[in-house]
Amino acid sequence: MLQSTLRMESIYDIHEWLNRCAEIKKELDAADNLYVELGKLKWVSPAGITVLLSTLNYMDKYYYLKTGSPSYEMTDRFDILGYLERMNFLKLCPTDVKDSFDETNNMEAYYHRNRHKKDDELDELRVSKSDDDIVDLDRSVKKIMRAKGLHRNRVTDIAGIVTELGQNAVEHAETDSYSCVQYYKKSPTRPERVEIAICDTGPGIVKSLRKHISYKDNHDIVKQAIFTRATSKPEQDRGKGLMDVKQTTFDWSSDAEFYVRTHDSVYRIHKNKFELLDVGSYFYGTYYYIVINV
Repeated sequence: MLQSTLRMESIYDIHEWLNRCAEIKKELDAADNLYVELGKLKWVSPAGITVLLSTLNYMDKYYYLKTGSPSYEMTDRFDILGYLERMNFLKLCPTDVKDSFDETNNMEAYYHRNRHKKDDELDELRVSKSDDDIVDLDRSVKKIMRAKGLHRNRVTDIAGIVTELGQNAVEHAETDSYSCVQYYKKSPTRPERVEIAICDTGPGIVKSLRKHISYKDNHDIVKQAIFTRATSKPEQDRGKGLMDVKQTTFDWSSDAEFYVRTHDSVYRIHKNKFELLDVGSYFYGTYYYIVINV
């Protein structure tokens, strides 16, 4: 059984979920039934919802999913069902996952509610499959940033972070790119910020790069991918993309948070430092979570 925790919010929550996905891949044969228990889930961040969608779509290719839906109680601080529906999760997830939500909850009330226009605050869950999709993503992110009164150069740079990471998935991982971008107003505990979550279900940075560079260990491969021009496609003169993403992130926000989960490990990227946070189990994909204070 693949079971969620109470929250899928932080990079550690995501790491724990992906470790459990890795265990399932080892335990089950293709075409087996996989029970996914989301009943405990009460809170998701943009990073959490993006990873949840990408992994369920990935698992659906190999297993028959049987899903236990989350639920909303009047005493809950956060309407998990409303957020998942608002972010288009139920439009993009496997059909049998959506069916479980419909069978367990009164989802019609959510489907027929009046949605407040939020395109100046968030780019809901999006699956990009082509260059044209990445262009649409770029436009959407720029619209959000302009609506918040950010300087034109900053709008361009933040949109560039999103599109570069999305393009990496489409071009390098050769898989769909899953993304979610959300603006948050200043709160008593957090500054005004933009949260960027982008991932794919490709082989990951280590498997993509290790045949093309010299390295000490898997962690060194990931470090080179972000701090140097290491690339799996040197003939195309590529390789500055992730370097540029890091540089742009910290140019605008010295206290930015930049996390990567790939292969079996999770890292925090600093302006001039590469920090290993934890080692777990290998699972497909590269998962980026960036928080930029604006």
